Amino acid sequence: MRLYTFPVTPNNRKVVAFIKHYDLDVEIHQVNFAKQETKQPEYLKIHPMGKVPALVDGDLNLWESNAILCYLAAKFPETCGVPTDIEGRAEVDRWLHWQSCHLMTAMGALKAGEETDLESLQPLLAVLDQQLEGREYILGELGVTDFALAVYLLTKLGRKLDYSAHPNLTAWRDRMSEMKGFVESQVKRPAPK
Repeated sequence: MRLYTFPVTPNNRKVVAFIKHYDLDVEIHQVNFAKQETKQPEYLKIHPMGKVPALVDGDLNLWESNAILCYLAAKFPETCGVPTDIEGRAEVDRWLHWQSCHLMTAMGALKAGEETDLESLQPLLAVLDQQLEGREYILGELGVTDFALAVYLLTKLGRKLDYSAHPNLTAWRDRMSEMKGFVESQVKRPAPK
């Protein structure tokens, strides 16, 4: 099994963090954009949009980071990354869609300059803080939802947000930042010369 990635971006880093946290038997291959690796015909057979991440497992070529997270959790059930009951799986799906449709979209608008007020994220942070009330993790137990959401709040932009009104979220974010997978997937910038 091989993951094609470039862990600087949140959607790539969340998958790498999950793999590293659980020491999954997945080869991690960092693509070479300078050599246009993702634009080569061989790679376009894996991911027709020429993006990362993409996972190859036998004949399966899987792309979209949240789909990859769920696949890895199912492939390696020892992670307990996704519940096996239908209601639990619906909760996972809800939060993964929330991440894709709301959190990622709002943070993308800020990053692109389409939105300039960091306070615009406060309603989303309040929703997540409320969900974490009385829980260590989003659904109670550590799972793919935690990796999918935390990665956005650990970005450079995420570190600029005001979490003072959200103590549950703050504690969860701090726990997630200290997890093995997130520590090991942190991109180290070269020191200035």
